[in-house]
Amino acid sequence: MTLRAMNEEVKLFATPIAATVEVAISASNSGRVKCMGSYWPARLYHDDCNLILEPNQKVQVVGIANITLLVTK
Repeated sequence: MTLRAMNEEVKLFATPIAATVEVAISASNSGRVKCMGSYWPARLYHDDCNLILEPNQKVQVVGIANITLLVTK
């Protein structure tokens, strides 16, 4: 499981935003997505699941923590 900073500010969006996985994302590894024309670091919103998001997979961005987007399938 990935360790998170205790003072990390998380902001959840009212409406999810569509994105595409560029670098695979799993509970143990952050990856990268293309969202709104830019590339962003990304990680799973729920990092306690066995989900693996593969490159070119469409995902939903539900929030942001510092500069890392939080994504779901």
